[in-house]
Amino acid sequence: MRTKTLLLSAAALAAGLASSMAQSNVYSVNIVGYVNKALAENALELVQNPLDDGTNTLNSTMLGLSAGTIAYVWNGSGYTSSTRGKSVWSPDLNVPTGLGMFVRRVGTVGTNTYVGEVVANVGTSVTNPLAADVLTLTGSLIPYADTLNGTNLGLAGAPQGSILYKWNGSGYTSSTRGKSVWSPDLSIDVGESFFIRSAADFNWVQTLPAN
Repeated sequence: MRTKTLLLSAAALAAGLASSMAQSNVYSVNIVGYVNKALAENALELVQNPLDDGTNTLNSTMLGLSAGTIAYVWNGSGYTSSTRGKSVWSPDLNVPTGLGMFVRRVGTVGTNTYVGEVVANVGTSVTNPLAADVLTLTGSLIPYADTLNGTNLGLAGAPQGSILYKWNGSGYTSSTRGKSVWSPDLSIDVGESFFIRSAADFNWVQTLPAN
């Protein structure tokens, strides 16, 4: 089979990868692309690395940000901090896709560009296991933008009683999974992370359509 490399911007990814691929019946099983993530200056923001670049450290994914920028990477119970120096991040922490972190950007560079592959191949699924009653800082393994009740994000099947906390710039807006839906139905952007406490063990499955 011949292959075709698809270079997709964040806008295309957010609109739906399936619609982009449907224009041709010849494509690669791996999607290579980029995501531009705008970051406000001197404001804490919750982000995550939306693409796999093969290395997935701060120096490989966020080296373009200005010196003085600080990242607070979630370690399961708190944060490990790293600072962007004149040339590199120190320490150079691992930031695999789906691992959430706070970033406070300093300086003039306002957009970080992530480059890499979508972690799910075309027509396959990827799973993010969430343990019961554990507060996890995570994000979408596939670079989708969607609402909590939307079909792309894949959180509509989360256990009843689960709670999600979305950062609003100064605190958290929470949403609870009721009997059938999340309320309120919050929107999640590409490259955004959030805290979630699942009410039971939950395999968060996301699928990249084949067409």
